[in-house]
Amino acid sequence: MAPADKIRGGDAVNLILKDTRLDGDLRFTSQLVVAGLIKGNIRCESMLVIERGGRVEGRVEAPVIIVHGELEGTVLATQSIEIWSGAKVGGDVAARSVRVDEGAMLTANLLIAADLPDHLGPPEPEQTPVPASDEPVAAASPAPVEPPVTETRPAAPMSPPVSFLSSGPATGRG
Repeated sequence: MAPADKIRGGDAVNLILKDTRLDGDLRFTSQLVVAGLIKGNIRCESMLVIERGGRVEGRVEAPVIIVHGELEGTVLATQSIEIWSGAKVGGDVAARSVRVDEGAMLTANLLIAADLPDHLGPPEPEQTPVPASDEPVAAASPAPVEPPVTETRPAAPMSPPVSFLSSGPATGRG
């Protein structure tokens, strides 16, 4: 899909062209096509298309996300995400429907469900590193040790994150 196809059709399209870089919190009410680089939070109320050579890093929300380039971060596709051949997607991805073409790379914690929220929750606060000091740190007195608590039922197994290189089309519907 070329961005010019939608422009000729008369629909409003936001274009982030090759060699363009945007940083920050961005909100779009119409379709967004990225051929450059965006770092930050994106909320798109229409379709988000990441062209081959385009890259998006950050928290991303859109009804439909189509990836030909690269997408890394926390992603919510309230309808569907399509990861085309040659594309790379990583991070935490949630969608109602997922399509991964042969030759695409999806390395993510993946959630496919029908009952997704409309928006991502607030971002987790960033941890600020404590600067190193040349002065010795006083040792704290050890806390009293509590006896271990024994559990009477087995814990539920944790499922590992989904990570694969696709070898054929895959779709999932919740």
